Amino acid sequence: MRAGEHFPDDQAELVLSSHVEEWIAEHVEQSQWDEVLDDLTALFAKPWGKHPLSNALAGLNTASTLRGDHRIVFRSTISPEGTGLIEVVAIGPRSNNRVYDAVNALVASGTLDQDVVQSIWDMLEVYEATAQKHGLELWDYRPEPPPAGLVKSVVAVGALDQDVADLLSADELNAALAHAWDPASGALDPGRALRAALDRVAGSSDPERILAQREQPRCNAFMPRAKAPCIRRRHHPGAHRAAP
Repeated sequence: MRAGEHFPDDQAELVLSSHVEEWIAEHVEQSQWDEVLDDLTALFAKPWGKHPLSNALAGLNTASTLRGDHRIVFRSTISPEGTGLIEVVAIGPRSNNRVYDAVNALVASGTLDQDVVQSIWDMLEVYEATAQKHGLELWDYRPEPPPAGLVKSVVAVGALDQDVADLLSADELNAALAHAWDPASGALDPGRALRAALDRVAGSSDPERILAQREQPRCNAFMPRAKAPCIRRRHHPGAHRAAP
């Protein structure tokens, strides 16, 4: 994308190459990841980055990271369906053009497109606290619906109300059932069941807010790489997300 062009609503699917994943694991310390993620998320609002590349690397752009000593090489496009896509090809030192040598090797081997396969969400599992800071909270989605029979069972025994049960995943409903009875008296305790379910809601300290978010309409933008609709709430910040 050219300077001044923008993604719809500053949203895009963000995928990384295996080279990027391996390079971050080997070279980026935990204390530096926040800076790297800052620079990656900046691409949602500024998808042209610092400047475009040319010749054999035409169609790719660069951005700076890690105090400006390193370069992010990426491609920004918009699919025919109107969904933004950021493909991060490489990250590496700008000295001696080492990062560009890595990208040229991918181009020469013909594996450039096939190599960009890792969703940003997979990597963020390791950096949950930093992800939340950037509005990329791991729980910001509606989980796959549980079996109808499980929902009916939880409601039928009185462990949870229907409105709450309809928002929960199978894992969360099973937690409610497992803790629905007081261990001392054996009496049904809906409050205990609800607390157990909420404790399972993405391990969050604010589960009520998560349940409220789940009630909101979904984004549903079709993601070019994942080949699936985005399951985050409508008008979410930044990265689209497929099923977790």
